[in-house]
Amino acid sequence: MAIMYNAQNVDESYSDKLEANLYYGSVMVPGVTCNDDFVRGPGGGIYVHKLTTGTATPGKPGTDFTDEETSDSLIQIVMNNCFQKSKKIYNVQAAACGIDLKDANLAAAQAEVREGWCLSGLACLATEGTAAADTTVATANNCIELVIDVRKEIVTAKGTADVVMCSPAFYALVLKYAGKEFQPSANDRIRSSGNVGTYLGMTWIEANGMATTSAKYYNYGGTLKTVDLSGIDFMVYNHETLSVVSNIDMARLVDSEMFNGCKAQVEQNTGYRVRNATLARIHKGVASAGT
Repeated sequence: MAIMYNAQNVDESYSDKLEANLYYGSVMVPGVTCNDDFVRGPGGGIYVHKLTTGTATPGKPGTDFTDEETSDSLIQIVMNNCFQKSKKIYNVQAAACGIDLKDANLAAAQAEVREGWCLSGLACLATEGTAAADTTVATANNCIELVIDVRKEIVTAKGTADVVMCSPAFYALVLKYAGKEFQPSANDRIRSSGNVGTYLGMTWIEANGMATTSAKYYNYGGTLKTVDLSGIDFMVYNHETLSVVSNIDMARLVDSEMFNGCKAQVEQNTGYRVRNATLARIHKGVASAGT
């Protein structure tokens, strides 16, 4: 459609800058929010040994040892979640655009795969973790207390927790609490960045993907799980127990033999597993009847 200034047609132009697309945050970070240590050579699945243990009890001095034969169980991690994106770019399209159409499509494909990859990790954590005993509805006044109580469930079960994965709604409550209660030096940092960061010995992450109503992943048994994340307030866990293991992570621009152009292709194949559900607690606030 022509652009008119009074009776005069004026020129049109296209920017060489792209408008940024929006994606859910990349919250699966090996060594921080998940673990990827169990990759060993080629294969589509990994078995992790877990020794059978028991607490020693006191006896009288001079007692003979009682032998216990070694035994274990196996925890399976299967790389059965394949994320793929392939975008076609005709050379005539690339030649007619002022933007780098090929690189832009490759970057978009990488972001789309990364988004799905992270959502599946959240879905695994929410499904294979343990529901927290506490179901109190979160407020700005009790949000920190709720996290401490859920953390206590893990500690009481002999574990430790180092990550709080928060929904956007719960994270907003934490920021409101932090604005009132944190010391001035921390206050300034929170006000400027909106990031709680490390507090109470744990890393606090805002996972905006937890606002979605549907996230999917294939579990270690090959069953496709569809998970509603929107009702979860937060997930407290030890990052070592969440295995996110990939055996292929590929991004490429490849010329096509079928048309004059190329394809921007990304593929990542990953297995997800909460290896010990005791170390991951999922909090959902439930309002009392009549409230």
